[in-house]
Amino acid sequence: MIIENVLHRPVRTVVSILAVAIEVGMVLLVVGMTTGLLEDSKRRVGGIGADVLVQPPGASYIFSFTSAPMPIKFGEKLAEVPHVLAVAPVLFNVHISGGINVVYGIDMRSFDRVTGGFAYHEGGPLTGPDDMLVDDWFAKANQLRVGKTLRLLNHDFRVAGVVSMGKAPGFLFRLTRRRNVWGPVTRLRSFS
Repeated sequence: MIIENVLHRPVRTVVSILAVAIEVGMVLLVVGMTTGLLEDSKRRVGGIGADVLVQPPGASYIFSFTSAPMPIKFGEKLAEVPHVLAVAPVLFNVHISGGINVVYGIDMRSFDRVTGGFAYHEGGPLTGPDDMLVDDWFAKANQLRVGKTLRLLNHDFRVAGVVSMGKAPGFLFRLTRRRNVWGPVTRLRSFS
């Protein structure tokens, strides 16, 4: 009876098979994309070396997808808490051009205190206001070298250094004190 019904209405059978196949394919695609984004975010956040990431209320679970910055005064208050070794201001954004890329605005000195510093493949730290660091994967994929210019967030940045992937996102640029908002990344002393 089942085989007879399938053979009697071939168009309905093909449409049903295609509908189920498309639904299963879409579920696999969405699960794969979200799992990949979460794993990449986990690997990069783990590479920073911070013990605590402080976010404001309403921030996204995938922290780079939030647009909820915090006043810089919160970081100064966190630095006063006992057992806090370092607090690093980080302003992050998602750049969607040629792929999904996370961009960090950092203060080099405080970020180095929290992370232990970068491993440079070429170049060096941020020195000028238009300098940018890129990770080695992005540099290799886009044939970037130190001294090249990269347009990002409607601004031209000069590649000052190429760092090992995994300690931060693909792009890092200088965060100046003129900006009044940030998201602190904190490193704690051990409680021994």
